Amino acid sequence: MQIDMHYYGTYTLARVAGLTPETAELIATASQFVDDNTSGMTIRFSDGGQFTTFPTGHHSHQNENISSQAQRSIWIPFHFLPAAFGETFTERLVCKKNSTVAAEMTDHHLTLSHKNFAPLLLGITAHVIADTFSHYNFSGVSSRKNSVKPDSITIMEPQNEDSALAEERMRFLERFEYVRPNIKMQEDNTAGVVGHGATAVYPDLPYLAWSYATEEEPKQVIRRYNPDDFMEAAESLYSLFVQFAEQRPDLTERSPIPFENIQDSLAIIFASPGNKHQRSGFWQFAMAQGGFLEGRQEEIPPYKGQMWKNSCEELASCPECGLITEMDIFKFHQAASVHRTYVLQELLPAYDISVL
Repeated sequence: MQIDMHYYGTYTLARVAGLTPETAELIATASQFVDDNTSGMTIRFSDGGQFTTFPTGHHSHQNENISSQAQRSIWIPFHFLPAAFGETFTERLVCKKNSTVAAEMTDHHLTLSHKNFAPLLLGITAHVIADTFSHYNFSGVSSRKNSVKPDSITIMEPQNEDSALAEERMRFLERFEYVRPNIKMQEDNTAGVVGHGATAVYPDLPYLAWSYATEEEPKQVIRRYNPDDFMEAAESLYSLFVQFAEQRPDLTERSPIPFENIQDSLAIIFASPGNKHQRSGFWQFAMAQGGFLEGRQEEIPPYKGQMWKNSCEELASCPECGLITEMDIFKFHQAASVHRTYVLQELLPAYDISVL
């Protein structure tokens, strides 16, 4: 998914769940920042302290995608959570929506709701959960199971998007062809595409109805109706935020609005074509018109991801490491480390998946 859902949709759903504006903004910023945090750094303080960050995302054209380690430490835990369903190792790495693995991850992270970094961890959790509803049937490693039969993608709705998206996909593949890394998987020993790269941005467009044919056996035509997938994602995020609100009443300002009360507004947004900036505007307009908060008009604050990046770079001027522990960027990296460690070292091994 893209910023329209990871930030603007996430903020809206957190507010609908009853969380305060400040908490909703933290959650939504952390959710989108998972994609935007694409580099790591080590800062050493004059008092002897140290702060080390690591990336939680890579843009599709970055050379880092070639690295098997980057795929396993970034794409798998943060963007393509394995469902552990299937016979072979690569089958078990495939992401699925509503998986038992995702549910267990959510339950675990909610047990940490009392932590100082809890809203940031909730935002990371929201990102991972949301991505399972757009990235399902793909995995976060280089595999032929991610391959799509050339020229098989068909746009069913909206019809006027067909040629434009086909051209966009062609430009995507031409520009990033070198990103198809030569990583050998265990049982098929062949290179393949990372994630949903073969379908470009199609899974991330909420308004799209489309289909594609797989290249791997058993070959089949997969039909996707993104508005339904996004609606499922919205309901899952709403449920997550309601559970968090119940555990953290100090971060709430009212009872949650029933999900069925906002479904019509969600359906309109998910069915409306546009680029990610236009789609973000749909959320902003609906909130400003009172479409989600029972008539209460509210502005969604601008995304502050760049401010987080700037604050991370400014940390080097701090003389003592103790001065940074209450900063949002520090708490984000705390939460990201907790999430990655749990998923890779505890959750996935419990399902006989080791990618360390």
